[in-house]
Amino acid sequence: MSFIAIDLDGTLLNDQNEISEENIKAIQSAQEKGFEVVISTGRAYFDVQMICEKAGISPFVIGTNGATIHAKNGECISSITLAKDCVESILQWLDERNYYYEVFTDQAIYALKKGKQQFSNEIQCLKSAELDTDIADLAKEAERQFDQFGYVLVESYHDILEQAEEFNNILACSFDKVKLEEARNQFKIVDELMVVSSADHNIEITNKRATKGMALEKLAFMLNGTLERAMAIGDSNNDISMFEKVGYNVAMGNAKDEIKAVCIMTTLTNVENGVAYAISRYMESFAAAK
Repeated sequence: MSFIAIDLDGTLLNDQNEISEENIKAIQSAQEKGFEVVISTGRAYFDVQMICEKAGISPFVIGTNGATIHAKNGECISSITLAKDCVESILQWLDERNYYYEVFTDQAIYALKKGKQQFSNEIQCLKSAELDTDIADLAKEAERQFDQFGYVLVESYHDILEQAEEFNNILACSFDKVKLEEARNQFKIVDELMVVSSADHNIEITNKRATKGMALEKLAFMLNGTLERAMAIGDSNNDISMFEKVGYNVAMGNAKDEIKAVCIMTTLTNVENGVAYAISRYMESFAAAK
């Protein structure tokens, strides 16, 4: 048994936050040939489930940057959480410095009502200003973040801490690179935390035992499979951990040069059905190696 692990945003999803027909057909073809397809993303499972149901596909799902693993039937087979006292200290630090943040559980994405509105206003200002293309694209990417399903807006971070659910992931955002780097440096030195990024405007914080790579390795072990000839496709910093676990790693054409540098192949962009192209090349290579 071999695996095909696919990131969502900037990879499998196009600019309309949809999975194209070409990519759907490629995934279905791989599944029919016996490959286990795994969606591996920073998004929460309930959001990924909506996307997959709309596309008519049924994969394993590694969610919230490796903190959760769900089987094809929706059963949660692994969940790695952040301690509540750790979450409290992170949220207090972010709140005092006016970051926009989201807290992911297995049931919802919690955000402050005021913070979400402020960040949305900031996005609109960047989109309407006459700025360079990179900044405009970053604003559009940040805006697509709000297309996620499952938001619950609250008045204060204390309301989040009162929830009964367990906490899997914290996402913090800022268009100020210095400010974002300050947050990254603040939390990456904490032994129990893992800090990655899925875009230039954010950092994502999980338990140090929760990465896409570790989750993929765990899933392979559970299914008595191997990652020696598995493929991973992605475009961002949070995909590197799964690139390191597989024998065939592929960067999207829209990925940055530092991501392409760690992969053996670069495919087409996410708006050019790069996933379908990569899967086709991979299955040809896999068959030839038999």
